[in-house]
Order: sequence, then C-alpha cells, then structure tokens
Amino acid sequence: MNEDMQQIFEQIKGVIAAFGMFPQKGRVIVGLSGGADSMALTHFLIYHTDQTVLAAHVNHGLRGKDANRDEETVRLWCQENRIPLRVLHADVKRLAQERGMGLEECGREVRYAFFRELANLETDRIATAHTLSDQVETVLLHLTRGAGLRGLSGIPPVRGKIVRPFLRITREQVEAYCQFYRLPYVTDQTNEERIFARNRIRLDVVPVLESINPAFVQGIAGMVERISRDEQYLQEEAEQALRRAKTDYGYRRDILAGLPMPVLVRALEHVIQCVGGVQPESQHLEHAAVVVRTGHGGLSTPGGIQLVVQGNTLFVAQRPVSPWTLPAQEGTIPLPDGRCVTLRKIHKKDIENQNKFKNLLFHNCINYDTITTTLFFRNRRAGDHFRPAGRGVTKSLKKLFNEAKIEPLLRDRVLLLDDGKEIVWMEGFGPSEHARVPNHAEQVLLITVTNAKEDSESQILRVNDIRKERVDHGQ
Repeated sequence: MNEDMQQIFEQIKGVIAAFGMFPQKGRVIVGLSGGADSMALTHFLIYHTDQTVLAAHVNHGLRGKDANRDEETVRLWCQENRIPLRVLHADVKRLAQERGMGLEECGREVRYAFFRELANLETDRIATAHTLSDQVETVLLHLTRGAGLRGLSGIPPVRGKIVRPFLRITREQVEAYCQFYRLPYVTDQTNEERIFARNRIRLDVVPVLESINPAFVQGIAGMVERISRDEQYLQEEAEQALRRAKTDYGYRRDILAGLPMPVLVRALEHVIQCVGGVQPESQHLEHAAVVVRTGHGGLSTPGGIQLVVQGNTLFVAQRPVSPWTLPAQEGTIPLPDGRCVTLRKIHKKDIENQNKFKNLLFHNCINYDTITTTLFFRNRRAGDHFRPAGRGVTKSLKKLFNEAKIEPLLRDRVLLLDDGKEIVWMEGFGPSEHARVPNHAEQVLLITVTNAKEDSESQILRVNDIRKERVDHGQ
C-alpha cells in the first residue's frame, strides 16, 4: 500500500474511532448510490472493518436511463462481491408535488426514511459517504445565508444513528481510493450543471479560495472542529440551565434572565423545539430573550408557540390546542402533551393499611363504587362546568381557573376525567362532589400524572403548589 493510501486509511479509521461510530453488534446500512463516494465507503466497510454491512440503493425515478444504469451498476457490483442489497423505487417527482417540497429535499427525505426503516435495531447504524469536500461546500452555503455557529459546524460526523466515516478525506482522495482498488462507479452528469448552488460553489468558488490559500480545505476542516466544540459546550450549558429553571408549569425567569445571551437563546430554542417541534428563526429567539430579560410581554413563533412571562415564570405552550379524548383504563396512558397518567384501583383494606393513600384521597382519588359508565380523559371544552367536592357550588372552568389564578397558557393542559355525564375529576382541583371518596368506600381509583421522562411517580400539579411557588420565588 502506497503512502497516499496509508494516509487515507488513517484518516478514515481516525474519525471512526474518535466518534465511536460503530457498536460491537448491529448492522451498518450504507447508502450506495453508485457514485465514487458511496462505492468507496461500501468497499471500505466490507473489506477493512468487522462490520456487518447491508447496502441500500434508492432509484428516485428522476433521470430515466441514467437512474436505471446506476441501479444496474450497484446490483452487479454487490452480486460480484456478495454484498446484501436492498433497492427502493420511488417516484420522487410525484411525491414532491404531493408534499409541496423541492425535488432535492424530497429525495433526501425518501432516502433517509428508507435507511431508517432498514436500521430497525438500536445497535444498527446508517453510514453515508459525505466527504470533506461536501463539508466545505455545506459550510460555504450556510455562510451565504448568515449562519451562526451551528450552521458553520457543517455536517456532523454523528447524528443519532447516522455516521459519516469519510468526513476527513476529500473527493479527490475518494477517487484515488476507487482507482487503487479498481472500483467501478457512475458519474452524475448534473454535477456539472451550474443551475444548482452547490455545483457553483464547487466549480467556481472553491477553486478561487484555494488559489488564495492552497490549504483552504484543511483550514475549513480545522475551523469546523473548533466551532463544533464551542457549539457543543454552549448547548450543554443551555440544557443544564433549563434543568435548573424547570418547574411543574414553566421556567423560572430569574434563572434564565441571568444567562449569557448565547446560552439564553439556545435554551429558548430548545424549549420551543420541545413544545412545538419547530425550528424558530433567529429573530424570534432574540425577541424571546428580550421578553425573558425584561420580564414583560410575550410573543408567538411559527408553529403556534406562545411565550408569556407572568411574575417570575416563563410559560411556553402551543396554541390553540385541538380537542382530544382518550379512553381511561387501568395502567399507564400517554397524554398528547407528553405526560402520562396512571390509573390504579385500590381496595378499602389497602387504604386503611397505608397512610400514603389516605393523604392522597382528596385530590388524587375518586370513589370507584359509584362509577357505572365508561370513563375517558380529555382537555377542556367551551361551556365546561365542574362541581368540586366540598364546595357546594357548580362553576364554569373559566371561573375556577380565574379564582385559582391559573395562567391562560396552562389551562388547556389541565387534565379532566369524564364519565359521559359530568367531569368527575379535575387535575389540581380533585374529585367532583359526586365522585368524592366517602369513609365507607370499598374501592377507589387512584390517578397519578407523571412527566414522560420521569422514572418515579410525581404528584399531580395542584393550585396550592402554584401559589407556594409564587411566594417562594418572590412573585
């Protein structure tokens, strides 16, 4: 093996080891398009690692005979080398029209959905053949859009199950690898078409920058590594701050307001993504940071996410919340807001023997002896009324929420248990007068609400808890 090939091997194995890309068990699903990059990666994984490899090829149906040529090249080579292969035929043009997406974006979505379907075990990995040349082009594209540290971090070596072992070698080195091992590969003719921004960067921009600095590509590689470390540190700081600030119903504003701006905007971004699953724009994050630091106002972001500061609490919620209903049955039930509710029948002897059940009777239990219809959980509806046990009055939920000073953004989150005729239990308020637990009850139904990520039971959010938090935090 010559010196150039030895360097290529060291660079590939170095990135695999540095990021622990492959577990000891499991398969590697390698995206095999038929191009030089993917052919070299598949060959490397088969002949120079101990991994179990499954090749995956997607025929997008976009380039007619060329697409069929690519598929045939892949099939023949895999057959000759006894490499297991899975092929997906997809009409990406039609799918893109149906989904309102661009061809490139839709093609990427189809490919990765196929790869994820094949990588169905926890220890499976998806290997793609992105190179250092791809990294440089990506960073320059992001730069033209005014990217921050995350955008300038480029393509990550590892993202979930996706690994990219070739990120430290260039496209030229890949072609040298193919030539050394006499690997066949196909060339996409569209790579020379300047109508695509990435092609213009590769054909026109990179050569100019390399004429200024011949080590430009290696310089970008070093920059990406340094920026990625900084970005990871800031993200970890933001996540730690959120854990300190988290309450049962929002986030402590005083903790968030004291964060440095780079950490604060990342913390707010994380919260918005968790609540709504959307990527907020930088202008919304900057505005949200001002709201937190000043303690006044609020804002709405794309995806229907609302942020409001009341006293010392930042409330974040997605509105409007669609009406939902779930059948209530014994066991643990996932809720639409990410929490879980657990129902458990308890008999009289257990209540008498264990004090903890006695302490939970008022707020967390209903009299199961009186339940004769099917129960279901739901969120509030217009016109809802409730008759809390021991109060002697029936009031609208709106009045009860106002009296308890429950913030508007929290009201859609309050869990209700309905028997088809009335609300028999309400989170934070306890059972209805009809469903209250008398001394002679033979069996009761214990209701426990937990956060999805909690391992142990947590107490249901009560109005008194909210009031106590406000006193403790100086609201």
